[in-house]
Amino acid sequence: MKKKSLKGFTLIEIIVVIGIIGVLAAILIPTMIGYVNKSKRASDVSSAREIYIKVIGVMSDEDQTDAADAFYNGGSVEYSKFDDLSKVQYDLVVVSYLDGLSGTDGSGNIWTPVDSDQQEFCDALNNSLDFKNSSNGSKIKIKSKDSNIGIMNRWFIGYRKSDPQTIEIWVGDANLGASCGTPLMCLYTQINKSSNPTADG
Repeated sequence: MKKKSLKGFTLIEIIVVIGIIGVLAAILIPTMIGYVNKSKRASDVSSAREIYIKVIGVMSDEDQTDAADAFYNGGSVEYSKFDDLSKVQYDLVVVSYLDGLSGTDGSGNIWTPVDSDQQEFCDALNNSLDFKNSSNGSKIKIKSKDSNIGIMNRWFIGYRKSDPQTIEIWVGDANLGASCGTPLMCLYTQINKSSNPTADG
């Protein structure tokens, strides 16, 4: 009776296959991470745009003139920012902020004024009919490239001191700077530009 010859892979063949898999992984993984980061950024920009639309809605509502006036009250928290596109240094006045980790889930996560004089604006924004069902409080997905910069865990609404009609939506770190936190990255303005590209995407 003949013995069956069991032929398997040689050690060299296995090493070659593992090497090929390693090369493919080294090529594909960074590409996939890039696509994921772009998707996260796109999601946050979309959320920022919705926040901006709600702010403009409150500001332009003829029945909310007091809220619109309250938007420009206060101004005690300012940050110096640089616009990469126009190469202009400007002061950002922060009006309101919202937790960007848990999102708006009905647990009391609402827009909070930086100054008490801006409370009426925040009340109008929080009471808008579609606020709770919108992405105004959606979880921030974007990550900072530099861990020393901070964590993106808070939404900010502000305007340029030199041009108050330029309203901007930012994300930033709740634990840096003033009690309201520090805006680190501009995600949306009227012309939808990023003023501080410090995050993946």
